[in-house]
Amino acid sequence: MYQNFFRISLRYLWRNKTYSLLNFLCLTFGLTCSIIALLQIQNAFNYDRFHQNYKRLYEVNAYVTYFNGARFPKDYLSASLTDVLKAQVPEIEAMSRVVNREYSFSLGEKKFTENGIYADHDFFDLFTFPLIQGDAKTALAEANTIVITERMAKKFFESSDCLGKTLILKDGDREEAFKITGILQKVPSQSLLQFDYIISFSKFLTTNLWASDTGSAANQIWVALRNNVSREVVDNKIKNLIKNQETTLNQELFLFPLQEKILYSYAAGKRVWREMQNVVIVGTIGFAILLIACFNFINLSIALNIRRFREAGIKKVIGSKKSSIVFQFLGETYILTLVSLLSAILVVQLLITGFNTMFGTDIQLRFFEWYIIAFFILISIFTGLVSGLFPALYLASSNPVNVLKGRVVTSHSYSVFRQGLIIFQFIIPIVLIISMMVIKTQDSYMRNFNLGIDQEKLIVLDNSKNIQAHAASFKSELLGIPGVDAVSYTNCIPTRSCRVSNEVSWDGKDPAEKLHFWCINTDFDYNKTVEVNMIAGRYFNPSFSTDSVNYLINDVAATVMKNKNPIGSVLSLEGEKGTIIGTFKDFHTLDLAGPYVPTIIRIKPDDRQTILVKFSSISYSSLTEKMRRIYKNYEPESSFQPCLLKDITDFSELKVPANLVGLASVIAILLACLGLFGLASFTVESRTKEIGIRKANGATIWSIMRLLLANYSKWVVIAFIIAMPIAFLLGNIFLGRFFFHTSMPLWAFLVGPLIAYFIALMTVGSQSWRAASRNPVDALRYE
Repeated sequence: MYQNFFRISLRYLWRNKTYSLLNFLCLTFGLTCSIIALLQIQNAFNYDRFHQNYKRLYEVNAYVTYFNGARFPKDYLSASLTDVLKAQVPEIEAMSRVVNREYSFSLGEKKFTENGIYADHDFFDLFTFPLIQGDAKTALAEANTIVITERMAKKFFESSDCLGKTLILKDGDREEAFKITGILQKVPSQSLLQFDYIISFSKFLTTNLWASDTGSAANQIWVALRNNVSREVVDNKIKNLIKNQETTLNQELFLFPLQEKILYSYAAGKRVWREMQNVVIVGTIGFAILLIACFNFINLSIALNIRRFREAGIKKVIGSKKSSIVFQFLGETYILTLVSLLSAILVVQLLITGFNTMFGTDIQLRFFEWYIIAFFILISIFTGLVSGLFPALYLASSNPVNVLKGRVVTSHSYSVFRQGLIIFQFIIPIVLIISMMVIKTQDSYMRNFNLGIDQEKLIVLDNSKNIQAHAASFKSELLGIPGVDAVSYTNCIPTRSCRVSNEVSWDGKDPAEKLHFWCINTDFDYNKTVEVNMIAGRYFNPSFSTDSVNYLINDVAATVMKNKNPIGSVLSLEGEKGTIIGTFKDFHTLDLAGPYVPTIIRIKPDDRQTILVKFSSISYSSLTEKMRRIYKNYEPESSFQPCLLKDITDFSELKVPANLVGLASVIAILLACLGLFGLASFTVESRTKEIGIRKANGATIWSIMRLLLANYSKWVVIAFIIAMPIAFLLGNIFLGRFFFHTSMPLWAFLVGPLIAYFIALMTVGSQSWRAASRNPVDALRYE
C-alpha cells in the first residue's frame, strides 16, 4: 500500500511540474532562511559555553547614578575591590582582575602589535582557556611573565615550542623583557574575551599605582560563585560595598552573568537588548518567511486540488477512508518538504560564507550536533503539517455524489481563508520594507547629524608617549603640511565619550553630593578641529596665561550646578581650582542614543590619547602619506593607523539590523510574488475559455487584464491597510530608543507599499498579459 501511495505521489508531482517546482522553490527558500536563523541564534547563545564554570561566572559591575537620576553600569572598578570581596563575600570561589591592552612586541627584526590582557594568576581557575605548554597554576605567578597564544608563538618563533624564551614589550620609551611561561590554544571566536597574550596583573599594578584608589576605573573583576550559591544573595551582600568604603561614591555593585554579556546590556537601571536585538529580528524573520512559503504551498495546493475532486470522489466510492486520502496528500507534501530541506541545506552551505562576511558573524553548519538534527526533524514535521494538512482535509472533505455528478464548487479557490493567506503574505514584506526604511533613515540621521564637524575632513590618530613628549614639534610639523588647517590633542572624539569624574566641586555645593561630569582634556586648538558652540564667555586663549588652569562648562553642567551665570565662578576638578571663563552648548560628548551630559573642558597635557587633524585643500591619501613620514620620525617601530571620523566603528550599531531587515524584505516579497505568480497562472488557466468568449465578443486586452488584476489588487491593498499601522507602531518603538532621532519618515509608508504593489502587479500582470493576448480561437478550443 505504501509503495502505491509513493508511486502515485511521484506521478502527480511529475505531471504538475510547474506547480511542484514553484512549491519546491518556495519551501527551499523558506527552509534556508529558517536554518540560517537557527544558526545565527545558536551562535549568539553559544558564546562562552566552552567554559566549565560558564553558569557560575559573573562580572562585577557598579550602577552609577548620573546627574539626571539615570543609572548606568560601570564595568571598570578599583583594583583594591578584590580584597574587600574576598574578606566579605565567602560565596565567591575565585576571582580575577582583567585589563585590556595593546602593545608592540619585538624579537630580533620581527615587530608586531598585539591585543592582550593583564590578569591575576587565578584567571585560569575561572576561565577554560587550555594551555598547550606550561602550568596554568604558576604561569602568571611572577610580574614579568607572559602567556601567549599558539598563533602569536608561530608569528614570532615559527613554532609553538618556545616555553622559557623571551619577548620584548615596547610601550613608548619603555622596553621590558617578558619570559614566556605558557602557550595557549587558539581563543575560540565565540569568546567574549579575545586576546593573544596574558601578562601578570601584578605587573599592571607596579606601573599603575592609581589603580588601587577607591572609586577608580582600573580593571574588570570576574568572579566564580560557589556551587548552589544564589546570585541574588551575593548581589545583596555586595550592593553597598563601595558606599561603605567611601560614602560620597554613589555606586551600587551588582553581578552581570557571563551568559548574558553578549545578549544584553544595562541602561537606566534596566536590562536592555544588545545582541538579543539581532536574535529576535533574525528569529522572527526566519519564522515569518517560512510561514510565507507554507502559505504559498497551501494556496497553490488548494487551487490544484479542485482538479482532484473526481479522484477523491472515486476513491471514496470504492471504499477509501477520509484518513487514507489525507495520508496520501500529506505523503506528497512530505516528499516535497524533504527534497526542499536537502536543497536548503546545500544552499545554506553555499551562502554561509557570504552571510558571515556581510554581517560579521561566524556561523557554521555542523550536521552531527544533536540540536541540528532535532531542528531538521522538527522543521520538517512543522512545515509538512502547516503546508499539507489543510489542503489534505480540504480534498478529503469532497462529497463523492456531487463530484461524480460534476458539481465541483470552483468558488472555493477564492475562499475567505485563502484570501486571508494572500493578504498575510504581503503584510510581512510591506512591514519589513517600511521597517528597513525607518532603520536606514535613523542610521543616516545619526551618520550625517551636524556635529559641527565635517566628518570627511577630520583625521583621528592615536597619540603615544613619544609623540606626547614632543607634542609641540610634532604638531608644528603637521601644520606645516599644505592643506592642514588645525591639529589638536584631546581625550574626546565627539560622540565617542570621554573620562568621567565625580571629583568636582564649586561654591555652594553639598560636599556629600558626588555628581558625575564628563571631562575633556585638550589644548588651545580643540575648537579649531571641532565646533565648540560658545553661548557666553570665550574659548581658551594662549595669550592669557591663566587659561591653562581655567575651565569651560556646557549649559547642562551649569544647570546641574544651579548656576545661571557661571562665568567667573570658581570650579575645582580633581583638586585643581580654576575659573569658569565660558559656557557652550549642543556638544555631543555621548553618541546620539544618549542625552547631552554635563561636560567640562580644560587645558591638560596629560591623558590625551587622541590627535585630531582637520584638513581641507588636500586629498586624504596624499595627506596621510605625508603624515606617515612625520609620524615615523617619532614612532619608527609603531604602526601608523589614521582614520577618518566617518570611518570609525558605527556607534549607532544600526548597520546589521538594517541589512538583516532589508535582506529579509527582499526575500519575503520575492516569495510572496512567487506564490502569487503560481496562483495567477492557475487562475488564468482555469478561465481560459471565459477569456476566449470575452475576446470573441469584442473585449480588449486591457479590459481583460483589468478583470484579472482586480482581485489581486484588492488583496494587496488590504495588506497595505493592515501593514501600515503595524509598521508605524514598530517604527515608534524603535525610534523611541534614541535620545536624538529623526521624525517618522512618512514617505516610507508611501514608497514601501508602492514598491510591494508594483512588484506584485508586475508578477500577476505578466500572466494576465499572456492570457489576454492569446488567440481567442485557441482559447475556445481549450478543454
